[in-house]
Amino acid sequence: MKKLTIAIIGIAISSLTFAQGKYGKTPEDSIVCIESLIYKDYLKSDPALAMSLWKKAYATCPESQLTLYINGVKMYQDLIKNAKDAKLQQAYKDTMYSIFDQRIAVFGDKAKVLGIKGQTMLVYSKTETQKTFDVLYESISLGGTETEPGTLVAMMFSVINLEKDGKKTKPDVVEMYEKALDVISKNTDASYADAQQKVEALAAPYLDCEILVPMAEKNFEANKENLDWLRRTMKLLRYKKCYDTAIFAKVAEAYFALEPSAEGADGMGKLFLGKKDYTKAIEFFNKAADMSDKDEDKAQYMLSIAEAYLYAKNYSSARTYALKAAALKSNWGEPYIVIGDAYTYSSSSCDDGELGKWGAYWAAADKYQKAKAVDNAAAEEANKKIARVSASFPTTKDLFFYGKQKGDAYTVACWINESTSVRVSD
Repeated sequence: MKKLTIAIIGIAISSLTFAQGKYGKTPEDSIVCIESLIYKDYLKSDPALAMSLWKKAYATCPESQLTLYINGVKMYQDLIKNAKDAKLQQAYKDTMYSIFDQRIAVFGDKAKVLGIKGQTMLVYSKTETQKTFDVLYESISLGGTETEPGTLVAMMFSVINLEKDGKKTKPDVVEMYEKALDVISKNTDASYADAQQKVEALAAPYLDCEILVPMAEKNFEANKENLDWLRRTMKLLRYKKCYDTAIFAKVAEAYFALEPSAEGADGMGKLFLGKKDYTKAIEFFNKAADMSDKDEDKAQYMLSIAEAYLYAKNYSSARTYALKAAALKSNWGEPYIVIGDAYTYSSSSCDDGELGKWGAYWAAADKYQKAKAVDNAAAEEANKKIARVSASFPTTKDLFFYGKQKGDAYTVACWINESTSVRVSD
């Protein structure tokens, strides 16, 4: 009875849609099609029956429903997952990929579907790196600025896989990175923002000043009023510390002129720091700190001010701002490295003809020790500096003349004004 009812419904529907051929070429096809489209009812309860019905619908009425293709891919993914034989797995993969091609032939939307196909190949055909890249590249070429965010991320994975295979170069990866970011910059949907984070993380190991600087130089004139490009390029140049270049100055100035943000002010500060204009650098770092609403960012700007004062030989102010930075970001060793450097550079000015200059070195060693105590990431740099100042410690013989010995307490005078302990180099 159920079959008869479905058949009657199928004939009724086919009489309405036969002209378009949506449900098959003949009335009989339409009946088979309508009967077979109930495969969806069995996807979970009886996958084998669902597959059998799906195959009939796929062969008889390929134009009936878009979901026929979407569900077909999912069903074959399950078959691939459960297949134990490699040849059978490959046969299922080939069929799955052909479903994407048939979907394009019937429903169009080639750019989007090729993107989904490429993403699927990235997961299911890991060794076919070139074929996967070709499919994704065609998708991006056709889709242009409307390329799906998932496709952009997949393309980055794909070009990196080829680079690892020796079929692409580092500049090829960067070029694709630029292309992806250009598409992302023209879309405001949140999914593109997520894609940007992933694309940047994937590209990060391939980005260095040797690549970024020529890339920025090549594209600056065409993009000097493009805020998205300036912001992106500024972020990269800063992240990789490509400060000592003419292009960094051009990008920083153009960016800050268009968007006077904390990030832009920081860029200008770095620019003037490179030019040894410490007054201007400090001015812009202060602007960056004032514009920022995150303590972690403020801490970095405060540290930049401290470094500028350090280079300007204003050691007291360097310490003041380094301590402000440390207060804004816990477990951070870099501010104490700066203070240690300030003490080290003060050894001559703190030389009182007795233990003063050595006291500066002892106090510096204390700060380097604190840097690595609070921050494992600072340990390597701190150890190098400890070794350097330790070489300048007095000998036991030197201390004899001042009535001091190793371990004694000592207060460093001059501007440092801190208590430390006596140490020797031998």
